[in-house]
Amino acid sequence: MGAPIDRVDRAWTKLDARLCAAVLIADAMTLVAWISLKALSHTGTGGSGRVFRCLAGALVLGGVTHLLTRKRHERHEAITTGAVVIGFLLGSQMGDFGVEYFGNLLAWLQNASFLVFFGGASDIAKRLTLWLALLGASVATGQGKHINVDVVMRFLTPRARVPVAVLGWLVAAVVVLRGRVGLLRSCRRRRLRCEGERPVSGRRGEVVHRLARLEDRQGPEGHRSRHVPLGRQISMDLKTLPKVLAGKPYGKWLTPKEWNEWLHDGGWESHFPAEDIKAMEMEDTPDTFRTPAVTAIPGAGERVYQLLVRECNFVFAFGLLVISIRFVLRSLLAIAGWVKVDPNAAHGDEELAHAHDSSAEAMAVEEAQQESTR
Repeated sequence: MGAPIDRVDRAWTKLDARLCAAVLIADAMTLVAWISLKALSHTGTGGSGRVFRCLAGALVLGGVTHLLTRKRHERHEAITTGAVVIGFLLGSQMGDFGVEYFGNLLAWLQNASFLVFFGGASDIAKRLTLWLALLGASVATGQGKHINVDVVMRFLTPRARVPVAVLGWLVAAVVVLRGRVGLLRSCRRRRLRCEGERPVSGRRGEVVHRLARLEDRQGPEGHRSRHVPLGRQISMDLKTLPKVLAGKPYGKWLTPKEWNEWLHDGGWESHFPAEDIKAMEMEDTPDTFRTPAVTAIPGAGERVYQLLVRECNFVFAFGLLVISIRFVLRSLLAIAGWVKVDPNAAHGDEELAHAHDSSAEAMAVEEAQQESTR
């Protein structure tokens, strides 16, 4: 009974570990990019802009010098240290270099790119951090390394520890599932607006909220139409990115004629009424430009800012479901005798060897652990 569950649990842990690494890299890259653009778009004569330029100058010049001299010069450390100091001083003298360029790039990303659908780069970084926490919690739950108070367990005999631990894990699974239900309700309320509320008499005197939908788009076609603007915005971003990288102000290149052509070439009519697409057209006047961004769903009052945040929030609900399942699997493995219910086991790393290392040594540790639990 325990062997199939153990294989599933170990494969699950491997997947979680790899996802943790991928999300961690994406989160770090997002934070670094956002902080860098934020600092470079501020003045370099003082404050955070100057500090960042000093650190960036020291890092770039010091890193290049290190790579060029580490195998070719005996005084490698001294030369690299000098380069770091020079880079720091050069950064302090950059002034407002790059403020306009990076300010334009940051403004485009935050105000007129597909990131608007998710609330901007900073909100994406926050959500990646939360996803990383959920993945880490899943790994910790599967290995019995989640935070717990083990004072009572240390006073029990090894035989009595198993039912107590299983009871605690099952209760934890129920609590996590209850939290998932609450999160799903929160996601639903984000999609709906409160039309009004009034007390309704009932067996428990509950208050029933009357909720009205923002728009009548609940079928499969309506749900799909919410994502069409995202795809069209990405196509516009591909046109805008080269111009922004070349230093062109993002709001000074798209003419009304080009905007209207882009509208009619995008297949909007297959998802929205023709009159709604027509209403998005612009009058072709000279010296007029259009911001290269979809600002709202055609024919609806719903803006695209944070339009897909609700969909992203469902990932948290799924993560809580995964954690609850890991608690149940851990309980089944403990009942089958495939895991040790030992208060000191949470402080070891032997159980994670298979998740990161597939060598013969790691497999030997894994086999020895399985033998000891039988």
